[in-house]
Amino acid sequence: MKRRPLWLFVCYGGGHVQALLPVAERVRSLGLAEPHFLALTTAAPLARARGFPTLGFRDLVEPGDRHALQIGERLAAQLSVQATDRDESVAYLGLSYADLEQRLGAAEAAERYARYGRQAFLPLGILERALRRLQPALVLATNSPRAEQAAIESARALGIPSVCLLDLFGIWERERLARADYADALCVLNDAVRERFIAAGRPAEHIFVTGNPAFDGLRNPMLPAQGAALRRAAGWEDLHVLLLATSPEPERIPGIAAVGDPQWPRRIEQRLIEIVQANPRLALWLRRHPSEPPADAVAALGYPRIRVAGPEVLLHAWLHAGDEVLVTVSTVGVEAALCGRPVTQIHGSILDELSPYVEMGLAQRALGLEALAGAWSGAWAPRAFSARTGVPLASPPAAEAVVAVAQRLVDPVAGAA
Repeated sequence: MKRRPLWLFVCYGGGHVQALLPVAERVRSLGLAEPHFLALTTAAPLARARGFPTLGFRDLVEPGDRHALQIGERLAAQLSVQATDRDESVAYLGLSYADLEQRLGAAEAAERYARYGRQAFLPLGILERALRRLQPALVLATNSPRAEQAAIESARALGIPSVCLLDLFGIWERERLARADYADALCVLNDAVRERFIAAGRPAEHIFVTGNPAFDGLRNPMLPAQGAALRRAAGWEDLHVLLLATSPEPERIPGIAAVGDPQWPRRIEQRLIEIVQANPRLALWLRRHPSEPPADAVAALGYPRIRVAGPEVLLHAWLHAGDEVLVTVSTVGVEAALCGRPVTQIHGSILDELSPYVEMGLAQRALGLEALAGAWSGAWAPRAFSARTGVPLASPPAAEAVVAVAQRLVDPVAGAA
């Protein structure tokens, strides 16, 4: 019996792994290939839970990597939030830093890391090592930088076809993604995104409108009932219920001059806690990004109208558990809009210009931190969201559309059928 080809999915956690998991499941159900994951940070347990063969950087360590692991131990000890899997964290940091040193030299690598932290990484040598070892027939990754970018660039160097799936608009990454040699196919959110990349110089035949598979779950007709049950169990049926979905704020990003405040998400949380405590008409669900530390300290305070929306319930159910969704630059803002939920964007991130949610019709308003104090005074009540996002749920489902693009790359005859 002929062995099925291996397709390698490379992704970080959060929205990245959620975008690729439905694609891998579709591939597996159709019997097209054997999906394997190079799953980074918080992506690994999710991929393993779905039954996919999964490896991380610690699985790529070789006998000659002693120096890299020593670096990794030092860098891991400096992390403000310690990783659950320390061995993986040490390997990821150490191998990525050693690759940076090899490509740029010790002095420049130290300067880059001091300035950008992990954002400085582009572990091309390590991803090439992974691809040579696994010999995949296809590489699939999102538009995330660092290891995902390195996977796509290494695949090109080795002659392996690759697919890059964009989660949203690709504004910050546009120069890279517009290159004709960056991935063999771009899968994008909608026609507007496709047209922007064509205008930026990407050949039209490289770009496919598929939607984002992370949003396919929004089709579940049970979600509104699940959200209503969460709200009812909290006793908040007569309150105006907010859902704050935070995301990490980087201190520095290559190509962006501004300096971010990593404590920005915590400052927003604290301000909203104060506002809700002072306004008996309000209640708050607090949901942190998977890569942020758990909000255990907030939960322990036992505020009657403030609760933590934990990972034990799917995000898409939480979106239906309140009246208004608050985000900074998280993809949760897009998911909320697709659910028909009113969205308020909180400005103040160094990434604001990359997520113009009001301009794109995804958010109804954008407020700075100081403006939140009066955001729910007077007659404010978010109206029912009118579907003007220009980001409709894909038909067929996005996962199916991405698989069709992938098939076209590995088997043009079957993919065109």
